[in-house]
Amino acid sequence: MAAATAVKEDIEFRADNGVILRGWVMTPNSEGPHPTIVMTPGFSSSITRLESVADAFVARGFGVLLYDQRTCGSSDGEPRQDVDPVAQDRDMQMALSFVEQHPALDSDRIGLWGSSYSGGNVLVVAAMDRRVKAVVSQVPFISGYDQFVLGNGQGALAAIDDNMDNDRQGRLKGEEPGRIQLVRMPTDPADQAVLFEDQADYEYLVGGPQGPAPGWMNSVTIRSTGRALAYDVRPFMRRISPTPLLMVVAADDQTTPPSLALEAYDAALEPKELVMISGGHYGVYWPHLSRDLVTDAAARWFETHLGKGTR
Repeated sequence: MAAATAVKEDIEFRADNGVILRGWVMTPNSEGPHPTIVMTPGFSSSITRLESVADAFVARGFGVLLYDQRTCGSSDGEPRQDVDPVAQDRDMQMALSFVEQHPALDSDRIGLWGSSYSGGNVLVVAAMDRRVKAVVSQVPFISGYDQFVLGNGQGALAAIDDNMDNDRQGRLKGEEPGRIQLVRMPTDPADQAVLFEDQADYEYLVGGPQGPAPGWMNSVTIRSTGRALAYDVRPFMRRISPTPLLMVVAADDQTTPPSLALEAYDAALEPKELVMISGGHYGVYWPHLSRDLVTDAAARWFETHLGKGTR
């Protein structure tokens, strides 16, 4: 007999400052409530890029709330792709409240899963909110300032500072927030871009074989970079305990440096576990590289600390 088809429900909920966030609740086709994993994408990305990971969790008996961050994907918020990590932290706590009200999801068994930028969000929220019973953070964003300096050098900060100062001057005059390119396009090399490692990662960043997610654009607001530079999760690491933490770190990560992730991991208290993988930042998203390995590790972590199936 074929396996029962999972249930996928379009949802929306009111988050911080009344912004409407949209996404899916995905559950096994069996009686609930199900232990639940809250998931959201990284910097400016879309839930369409994480559906296969959510499917893997559902196949292991979990419910999943997968939602787009504010100003991104299907969620509301203007200007588009205006990324604010502190607002995202508050939104994630509203997502926990949404889980508490959904009849198919078990409010006593909630885990957080985040990757890259949202890998930082889940660390902060797990430290602040005891409704979280387990957390998985893969290739996490740890410190915007130190990450930028490690990757670009201290001198490169001057160009970023000039961009932000010019943007503030423009907004004082009533102009729209300025924007900066996300991915350095091969046909249009820019002086600056926010996200890139090498050509092998270009396909993932711009949408893979299926193309970009609906509404995605190859830019974020300039003020998003300023917010990123000010964001640092390290002060929260010791506060995550007693919530169990699994961290996935890529040894050759050029986007979120492994040295910063390992520093943060060392600061966290037990219970915790570290999974080191070879390769770069975007290997965790490709099935032929590390995606299936790290997703299996995450599922086992959630099974250990949230339990399996219904109670």
